[in-house]
Amino acid sequence: MKKITSLLLAGFLTLSVGMTSCMDDFDTPITEDVYGNSNIEKERTISIADLKTNYLSVITANGLKQITEDTRIVGVVVGDDESGNIYKQLIVRDETGAIVVGINSTGVYAGCPAGQKVVIDCKGLYIGGYGKQAQLGSIYQGKVGRMDYNIWLDHVRLIDKPRVSYDELVPMVMTAETLKSYNQDLAPLLVTFKEVTFKEADGTATYAPDSDKDGGNGVNRTLVFEDGSTLTFRTSAYANFSNDVMPTGKVTVTGVLSRYNSSWQIVARTSDDIKK
Repeated sequence: MKKITSLLLAGFLTLSVGMTSCMDDFDTPITEDVYGNSNIEKERTISIADLKTNYLSVITANGLKQITEDTRIVGVVVGDDESGNIYKQLIVRDETGAIVVGINSTGVYAGCPAGQKVVIDCKGLYIGGYGKQAQLGSIYQGKVGRMDYNIWLDHVRLIDKPRVSYDELVPMVMTAETLKSYNQDLAPLLVTFKEVTFKEADGTATYAPDSDKDGGNGVNRTLVFEDGSTLTFRTSAYANFSNDVMPTGKVTVTGVLSRYNSSWQIVARTSDDIKK
């Protein structure tokens, strides 16, 4: 299950939902005047769900195709690379769905943190499948990969200041039963699972110790649902909470639910995504 790790290792909603309304905006946000391309029109031409549907055959074949027509999506960043558990990517979501955006740079959250609304001009970018999951980016070894940072800056426009009040930041509450029948073509998803346990939690085991990391520099743990079914919980060994002790007993887990071919796995954006 290391494959999705390269897609999803690092980001996080660092803002507290309990902030008062007067603190709904970030204190010192980067504005569109100094980040991105302010010449991009603000209105979308297509929803994220329809974009993925239009290229579904390419995505599910793990192929790629350059977008040549005027195509703009508008969404909110729901996963960034600040914590180290989403690597060189952002997860952008509108009211219809979400997509992975690959960017060959670290620290992207400084300009596009979770809660930032963006317009992405997709014309000239590539869309493809990584483990049959949709990704925007560039060509890498004949497959869809991460775009150079300067290309990203030329294809993104910020909309207003980052906010914690966007509906897109509210995860879908999902159950084991829902997961079993859910359409994997809709991945990635921002979700919450309640009343789950970590199979490996014993009071001392951590999320991703160096001693257990695989070739993808991550560690797979197992979430167990009340019906006994399981879900892979993936953590990067470089995440800033990788050496935190996993909680025992029932927990609520929020994160980015992704697919790799026919398998599901979830990646927490930060340790705050796991609550007793």
